[in-house]
Amino acid sequence: MTTLAALLAAALAQAATAPAAPAAGSSPKGSTQAAAKGAAPAAPPARPGAARAAACRPAATVLDVKRPPGAEWFGLYLMGRKAGWLRSELSTGTRDGRPVLVARQETVIEAKVGPRTVRRTQTDERVYEAKPRGALLSFRSARAGDGGDRSVEVTCGPDACRAVLDAEDGRQARDLPRVAETAEQADAARVAAARCGEVAGVQLDPEGLRARRMRDRFVERAVLGGAGVTVRVSVVEESEEGDRIAARVYVADDGRMVEFRFGDALVAKAEPEEIARRVDLVDLFNLSRVALPNALPRSVPMEIAYTLKGLPPAFRVSDARQRTTPSGDATVITVTARRPAADDPARDVPRRRPDAAGGEDLAATPEVDWEHPDVRGLAERIVGATPGTWAASRKLVKGVHDRLEKVYGQSRDRASEVLRAAKGDCTEHALLFLALARATGIPARGVHGLVYANYGDAGPGLYWHAWAEVRVGDEWIPVDPTFDQEVADATHIALGRGTRVDAVGLLGALSVVKAEPRVPRPDAALRGD
Repeated sequence: MTTLAALLAAALAQAATAPAAPAAGSSPKGSTQAAAKGAAPAAPPARPGAARAAACRPAATVLDVKRPPGAEWFGLYLMGRKAGWLRSELSTGTRDGRPVLVARQETVIEAKVGPRTVRRTQTDERVYEAKPRGALLSFRSARAGDGGDRSVEVTCGPDACRAVLDAEDGRQARDLPRVAETAEQADAARVAAARCGEVAGVQLDPEGLRARRMRDRFVERAVLGGAGVTVRVSVVEESEEGDRIAARVYVADDGRMVEFRFGDALVAKAEPEEIARRVDLVDLFNLSRVALPNALPRSVPMEIAYTLKGLPPAFRVSDARQRTTPSGDATVITVTARRPAADDPARDVPRRRPDAAGGEDLAATPEVDWEHPDVRGLAERIVGATPGTWAASRKLVKGVHDRLEKVYGQSRDRASEVLRAAKGDCTEHALLFLALARATGIPARGVHGLVYANYGDAGPGLYWHAWAEVRVGDEWIPVDPTFDQEVADATHIALGRGTRVDAVGLLGALSVVKAEPRVPRPDAALRGD
């Protein structure tokens, strides 16, 4: 599910404003979606007797759980329209004279984004020792299509792993700590269903080359039905540590993966290959739109109170800029945009030295590749000798906005590739800004959510969008280089930050009842309440 969530998030980003899967052998990890519209992040405890009904095998292993022979195929449906397909297979074999377990997964997303049709594919192969809790031996992931072609190959020994990344601008190699991923991660949902229990462990993320902590947990027995046919299934919830909502995987008693759900909007259904490969032309731009009852101002300072329905409780988190309050069956999100204290040069914070090992918000990753000489060179030219963190950030916002041609749906997945192409939409603007900021020692993180736009006949609406935040002292300041906004205005509603993409599960679930702008009181703005 990680692959699918990442690919869909990338495709949705292309649909933003322009100025291993559950199959035989590869359970999707890092799922970021809800079990149902408005669902809570964690499942309730299994009902008494539910486990007994499932003919549980607490000692079941990845080698002996039931699964269909050969590959399993899934059609990927986005709000009822076919947007792609997924193929997954688990097999045993021999490599270098030793028995291995091989998990393969191929995922394709294809959709219309504005005037263009975009297609993204990702193919993963994980090789493990063929035994319970067998170690990860190697991993290869290749991505192609819109966003650029690239691959990463990881080989692991007893003490460390070695990663080799190939992209359009050449090859990089880096050493990684030993990843404690085991063979159970090849089919964790199915193993959890067979045990009527939990499978927990780590899994290597191909995007950031980081270890994710995963959990697959049996929830209950259920019956799925359609076209006059019913099937009894075990329901497993799957999530990465820190996810606010989980995905649900439905495993039949004969081992088939019948379905998995990312909220109400995104569903993968088991289908024959010839059916799974038939894809509709989904218009992501209009499909992801959230209608607004009125137009909104973009001035700063400004406060806008949004009354939304369909927001799960786990997303009701308040901070200095965005305050959430339950209101009956709805949630009021109040976003306050204000100038930061660091506008006063005396309160700005000196820039620190760039440090790729200085934490997540300064790290160099395969996407935020700020150590690339072209990225570092541009950062130095824009910022120069500017000493203040906020003063330098303001220059970078302007520099990115002015440098990139505003082209809708032109995706690139690495900052150095964005710089070379010199064009893109909000995703590319945010990605290049993150790399330039970190290259100058400014802690920065990506933000994704919704932003206001009014496109003629469609009327006012909120659309998926990407921007960034920089840390100046103890304050996180949102910036939007796409719109050349030193301070992102109050029409930006943050739904996720950093590597978290679980907001994908909200697609199609949100509606806005009211959107009420007002100029905040000066004292309230200073306090951030």
